[in-house]
Amino acid sequence: MKKVITLVFTIFMINGSFHTQDCTEISQPNFGSDSVQIKNCRQNLSLYSEYLKQKNWMDAARFWGKTQSFCPKYKPNLYDNGFYIYKKITQQKAKEKSPDKQAYVDTVYKIFDMWEENFGTCYKIQRKKASFIMSLDASKNFSLAYSLYEVVFLNSPEITSYSDVKYFTYAMKYMFKTGKIDCDKFLELYELLSKVCDNNIAMGNKAEKYKNVQVFVDNEVSPCASCDKLEEIYSEKYNANPEDMDLIRTIFGRLSDKKCVESSLYLSLLDKVLNDPNNPPSAKDLFNAATADHKRKNYSKAEERFNRAIESAGDDAELINKSYVYLYDIAFNKKSYKKAFSFAGKLSDQCEVNAKRASIIAASASTIAKTPLEKSSVYCYALSFAEKSCGKSSSSINSWKGQLLPKSDLIMLDINSGSEQKVPFWGATITLKTRD
Repeated sequence: MKKVITLVFTIFMINGSFHTQDCTEISQPNFGSDSVQIKNCRQNLSLYSEYLKQKNWMDAARFWGKTQSFCPKYKPNLYDNGFYIYKKITQQKAKEKSPDKQAYVDTVYKIFDMWEENFGTCYKIQRKKASFIMSLDASKNFSLAYSLYEVVFLNSPEITSYSDVKYFTYAMKYMFKTGKIDCDKFLELYELLSKVCDNNIAMGNKAEKYKNVQVFVDNEVSPCASCDKLEEIYSEKYNANPEDMDLIRTIFGRLSDKKCVESSLYLSLLDKVLNDPNNPPSAKDLFNAATADHKRKNYSKAEERFNRAIESAGDDAELINKSYVYLYDIAFNKKSYKKAFSFAGKLSDQCEVNAKRASIIAASASTIAKTPLEKSSVYCYALSFAEKSCGKSSSSINSWKGQLLPKSDLIMLDINSGSEQKVPFWGATITLKTRD
């Protein structure tokens, strides 16, 4: 069967029908040319349709085959349903590790062949075939899946899904690792897939799914995505269209995401994006610029831009939360303890709020505590937050407990364990604990 598929694919590439865009549609179903054929078609069509509704895949397959033999040109949906039925059976056979699995895989390929024979090929069929290969026959047909997906994503990306992005990335990775495509091609297709993700996120079409798959694509392209390589490719694109602000913002975002923020190219783009008179910087632009400032340890500028990003972020909770994480880090580095404490309180995850507040309080002990008792009270205060951090502070708790005074020292100071104690600087009152 594999030889047949390879031959069919080769013919498509040669005669150009592989690039047909629109799937065939017919206004009226074709039940056949004579009364006997029509009767048999209708009867078996009714039976397979009923079993399909019941999810009785084996009986649906049996009567689907009879329907196809009596009225092969009934309508394209016949083959779409046939593919669906046999895919379900193949998935079950794969789950059972049945030796029959390959026979059903071959049947699915045969259904695609019959679909194209009766109604011609189109991007929808190519996408379904590529998806099927990657989910159930990838080890034998990576190259074919790659070729099919490349045509679909180049010509009709709107019919793809986030799972297609992931499958195509796996196919690209295989082609790269086996030397069938180089880094330039990998990165070219990476840009194509990133644009698909960006468009769906912008339209609110399963945005979280596309955000997650974009992270996956970013990780998989990393062997090719060194800063030097990205800057080489993007410099060529930018120099060809130096006034295309959409392109500039895309390149700026990609370089920011990869933390490639040291080059003259990045700094040129930064200046253009933040000073575009026709289109003020978006919250994402400001966030990207701020993360670059943070990486270069230009904390003052980073803080200013993170605050601007928050102000213009609207209801983008994810960007706002990430900005506060960075602002907390900046305040921590500057030993602005109360500022960091405040930023921590703005995070969306309450466990993270308590973990970060515990860390900043503990970090303040060496600066604000003048006596061992004051130091012990600060660590007690830190531990009160750590205990509510859902385990996020677990690696530090034992160390902080080790900073508490032992009972013997409290006795010497005529203070009882469990008594109330003021925490210097923080203005809080805590129940005093000891290390033992």
